Amino acid sequence: MNLIQSFYKTKTLVSNGIFIAITVVILIVVGYFIPDSSPKIFSKQIYTLNGYNTKYNDHSEVSDFFLSIKNNNGFLVLGTSETTSIEGGNYYDFLNNDKDIEGKNFSLLAGAGRTCGVYIPLFLHHRDELDSLQLIYFINPAYWRDNLCEVDVDYWDRYSNYKMCTNLNLSAQERESFYTPVQAYNDKLNLFNKSVSYLEQIIRSARRNYFNDLRYYLFPEEYTSQFNFMSDSKIDYSLDLKYGNVDYELIDTNWNIAKSFTNKEWFKPINESVDYRYQELTSFVRLCKELGIKATFIVGPYNELFIKKYSPNDIDAHEKVVQNIKQLLINNNAEFIDATDISPVIGAFNDHQHHSSYGAYLIYLKIKYQLYEK
Repeated sequence: MNLIQSFYKTKTLVSNGIFIAITVVILIVVGYFIPDSSPKIFSKQIYTLNGYNTKYNDHSEVSDFFLSIKNNNGFLVLGTSETTSIEGGNYYDFLNNDKDIEGKNFSLLAGAGRTCGVYIPLFLHHRDELDSLQLIYFINPAYWRDNLCEVDVDYWDRYSNYKMCTNLNLSAQERESFYTPVQAYNDKLNLFNKSVSYLEQIIRSARRNYFNDLRYYLFPEEYTSQFNFMSDSKIDYSLDLKYGNVDYELIDTNWNIAKSFTNKEWFKPINESVDYRYQELTSFVRLCKELGIKATFIVGPYNELFIKKYSPNDIDAHEKVVQNIKQLLINNNAEFIDATDISPVIGAFNDHQHHSSYGAYLIYLKIKYQLYEK
């Protein structure tokens, strides 16, 4: 007890606090003198990146990711939750394992709420590396619905960082052309949000000095180990009897959803009074053209049968949205694949807004035809 009391004396605590504070300051200062890790320019294509790499713009990792795709004449696939992993395979899985598409690989960045506007700051930080990059972006009409149609701070905070969004040198014309969705996010933040974001970036940079820059300087081989590269071996999906077929045992054909999906009330109607998603898409299309990105957009399907049964008055609004999206792409001379004819197909959906593996197969066929067989 006497030992504990002596250790917790105010004088001792003050001394320990001063020592820790001085040590932290020294480490931060010394960290700035550690050389930054630089891109290695790999011969193999990187499949995906850790979300923190893109959120905080870890420059060397992001640069290597983009350059590895370009140098291998590959594609970068972007999308929201429908473009994440699906049991049985998603459309990019089928593309990556198609033996007819030799020498072409499809890298991936996707997640719930990871819409095209989130990538604008990241792309602006990597202008020189993106020229001639081949890109596929999946447009899900569900993001024009009432709960998803506006800028969502939680989603932006998950994938981006306020400091990265504002640390950009843009002309007035550039701000007008493609910064609108980013500014909409910035305007949603209060002083506390912005302060936390700056603090996160500072901590990330200080940590990176030691856990990345110093580590890779001392052990350069470990830099490569952090990446997930494309595999040379291919999966033969055709061996699965369910490949390219509807699994009727799992599908509720009355609602055109998986039998396991029980939350029909999650469906929300289209909100025609908000045009944020149109602004976001327009800005991204313009940015791709400005940076020389070879972008192909997929206008995704919506679950027509479910909507007609659950909210029949909303079917016209969905059709109007997809027509508006297609017209927006046409007006901006953007190349796109129209997958909306999959909307009424039985078995193409797992729930009210996400396609199934069978739906992904149908989308894959459209992409393959557009890019290789047309």
